[in-house]
Amino acid sequence: MEEHFFHIHPDNLDHNQFTLSKEETQHFLKSLREKKGDSLWLLDGLGTAYEGTVSGINPKSVSGIIKQAHPSYGESDCEIHLAIGLIKGNRMDFVLEKATELGVKSIQPLLLDRCVKKKLNMDRANRIVITAAKQSGRSYFPQVRDLINMTHWFDNFRGCYKIVCRFSGKKTLANALGKARIKVCMLIGPEGDFSENEIEQMKQAHVEFISLGPRRLRSETAAIVGISNLNQLIGDEG
Repeated sequence: MEEHFFHIHPDNLDHNQFTLSKEETQHFLKSLREKKGDSLWLLDGLGTAYEGTVSGINPKSVSGIIKQAHPSYGESDCEIHLAIGLIKGNRMDFVLEKATELGVKSIQPLLLDRCVKKKLNMDRANRIVITAAKQSGRSYFPQVRDLINMTHWFDNFRGCYKIVCRFSGKKTLANALGKARIKVCMLIGPEGDFSENEIEQMKQAHVEFISLGPRRLRSETAAIVGISNLNQLIGDEG
């Protein structure tokens, strides 16, 4: 049987009972056309998934009974935090969606010296993340952080092993990691690449410069390839 995932706010959970929000109720009624007695999965976005059974349906709400809770459903023990310079158009949407599907714990948009795009619609970004998390069955929804510059990113992620994926990188991911890592911060540049000042900042902060191969990749491609390779190396087994 196909699994159907719905976002459930913790406020809409009461012991072993649940009530879907108006938006999720409409999705249940119009898109899936399910009925009483049907099973569904609920994702609280904080790290827990719930198996439930529908017991009540009306045009404004769908309610039911929680059968079982599943902590860390769809999640890995390892943490990947993505930081990426803002990129134009729907390419940023693509990164948000695919990074969520690939299991990152947070997404940090960066306003870098050579970014063409200067703003990010946070409401839209969070909607994309929630939709992608539901589609992929993730119990934890990655946090999309407020736009900052590189200096503030270094301040916010002290103690995290940092790598930057860049065409001029000298090491492979496998060589750079060397040993098992639980928490990795991956940095991706914008269309115009990093400025010389930003490159010097990364060197001063001892960021590892990583190569993803002999071809130049777009920012969104580098992000997806980097996260995928990192998942393989650090053991994304859930």
